[in-house]
Amino acid sequence: MIIIIIIIILLLLIHKSKTSLFGQMNKGTNSSILKGTVALITLMYKPKNVETWLKIHRDLGISHFYIRLENTPELIKYLQSQPDVTLMVADASNDKNQYSSLQDRQNTTVNKVLKMCKNTFLIHIDSDEILEGNLDEIRNLPDSVGTFWMQNYEAVYKDIPTSENNCFEAQHFKNCGDSDSGCVSYVNGKGGARISAKNVHCAGPHRFVSDLEDIKVTMIVKHFESCDFDQYIKKYTRLSKDVNLESIPFPYYRESIMANGDNSILKSIYTKYRVYLPSPTSITT
Repeated sequence: MIIIIIIIILLLLIHKSKTSLFGQMNKGTNSSILKGTVALITLMYKPKNVETWLKIHRDLGISHFYIRLENTPELIKYLQSQPDVTLMVADASNDKNQYSSLQDRQNTTVNKVLKMCKNTFLIHIDSDEILEGNLDEIRNLPDSVGTFWMQNYEAVYKDIPTSENNCFEAQHFKNCGDSDSGCVSYVNGKGGARISAKNVHCAGPHRFVSDLEDIKVTMIVKHFESCDFDQYIKKYTRLSKDVNLESIPFPYYRESIMANGDNSILKSIYTKYRVYLPSPTSITT
């Protein structure tokens, strides 16, 4: 009987020790490593200069990257080797309408990452976009703020860039928050969220919502839309698959899709919309 009692006591002590150790590990990890950190979530399809994209954001202070990589097998090994990348490999080649289905895939992926993310904040941008500003502005947001958004600026080029140009070399940008900016893509910025905010979820590809306050911050997103002519052709060839033009609000997108296959017309469209002309007052460097 005494032996049985001793065994029970030893088992209870072992269980208590394991539980205590597990609790300390969790507490230590969350407080000393993850508190105040910011992660990025993005969907990538044949991204250009992904090494530059990662370095710029690492230098900015981003702690982790959640990447859904679509139909780009040549980058799997490289991204799997990056210790700060959580990689999700996917095949989206069977999606009929790439324009509308992309937004569905973004929403699904972002909401999935919100549940698995171990960082304090999560920001959603694309692989042709760069954050700029002081990341401490995000890290130090008051507890009353659950979501935030950043204005986007759109790159324009001094001439038509080629595949030899780095994707992130543009020197001139349009402030898409200006009503007369002439931005050819979206103008409503990109968003981020506090992971712990109650009922936090994405509200489309540009915003997050929660039960807490939503604010605009001074950090910005620089968008390098179609950063060379080859990328431009590939993008709009892909988007032209089973697309409903009436569902697309951007003339630049519609014209590019309709001209698919005619490089001379595509070059004139690219020049019209993407090459820098020193006239709009909203252009900055």
